[in-house]
Amino acid sequence: MNPVALEKFWITKARTSTGAANDDIALDKIRPAVQQLSDLFTVKRPDGTFPDYAFDPALLAAYGLFFFPQSYVRARIALDQPMRFRGWRPLPDNDGIVRVLDLGSGTGPCGLAAASALREIAPEISIALTALDHAPAALATLRQIARETFPEKLTIETEAVDLRHATHALNKLPRQHLIIAGFATNELFSDHKTLRDWISTLRIRLTDDGLLIILEPALRETATRLQHAADALVSTPSFFRWAPELSDAPCPILAEQKYWNHEVRRWSPPQSLEYLNRHLFRDISVLKFAYTALGIAKPSPLPENPTPFRLVSPLEPLKGRFVFTAVTSGGKKITVDIPTRGLSKSEIKSLASQWQRGDVAASSTLQPLGQENTFRIPIIEEMIPLYRWKDARIANLIKS
Repeated sequence: MNPVALEKFWITKARTSTGAANDDIALDKIRPAVQQLSDLFTVKRPDGTFPDYAFDPALLAAYGLFFFPQSYVRARIALDQPMRFRGWRPLPDNDGIVRVLDLGSGTGPCGLAAASALREIAPEISIALTALDHAPAALATLRQIARETFPEKLTIETEAVDLRHATHALNKLPRQHLIIAGFATNELFSDHKTLRDWISTLRIRLTDDGLLIILEPALRETATRLQHAADALVSTPSFFRWAPELSDAPCPILAEQKYWNHEVRRWSPPQSLEYLNRHLFRDISVLKFAYTALGIAKPSPLPENPTPFRLVSPLEPLKGRFVFTAVTSGGKKITVDIPTRGLSKSEIKSLASQWQRGDVAASSTLQPLGQENTFRIPIIEEMIPLYRWKDARIANLIKS
């Protein structure tokens, strides 16, 4: 799925809804709808039922141009670590089909991102995508996007249903290789125990090698709720953790109750989104979200020596050193510093930009310092990258 084709799809929607003569005029005319929807998602969130923006052509186009790309790439990031670092691959059915279930799909950014990622690793497979959402208009748009922008060998089934009462719809489905719920559960569950119980019910919907991915906003409440639920689930034989943490050990950040674990990832926004944001002044340079990826099968173990660690903060340039926080594959939180003596300001900036929160590294020269759980790596070249995120939009453009 080419992001350029997706962007063109939504610009066409904007032209149709505004009657604009060209793309630039359409973007100018759709900007008030983007502002309205952005406020609705943030500062003016309703106390009750969230309004169905998919019924309003202008709001639908505004969502597609501003929010769809962000959710699409967030889902790609959540899938990237299990697939590219931990080696998750679904085994197709006997008929060569990989089945994906998108819960609370909306217009489909997460489900279509999953289909796109699967197609990239195995172009020969057929993908059966099932999308459940309460909004028929959003589901109709999802089907249109798939028809107009996705290559062949993708089938779409949709059903309008409330996720809280979806048992009958789920019972009709065969077992799924991948289940993804993107930003759909935070409105449904008020505590981590009910979220945990709901996730538990999805286990029987997965194939023996199946993967379940839940994405949530990066807010303290939603992120910690998801972390509590995930930690509880991987403490039982029901699920194993594939991402973002490196093991089934409890999250040490959650135990401290000071910060909360979430992703902050740089990306390349579409030009139309950047244009719309010129007068909105939203921070679109990074994507913030929380997620968990749980599997039925256990991932292959990571090497024990040197111990891998996952960055949970950026590399912060301080006087004469970088400092960052990480969590090891054993579930221990550590602080690491790396001297920057002899490096110019531009070299320091360049080196810091190469690492992002969520990247995985190891070093055979990790030296304990005086303080507990504090370590030093003598030079940054001795921090070996094991996994780094690559911008999904660029990767897709190269492959298309």
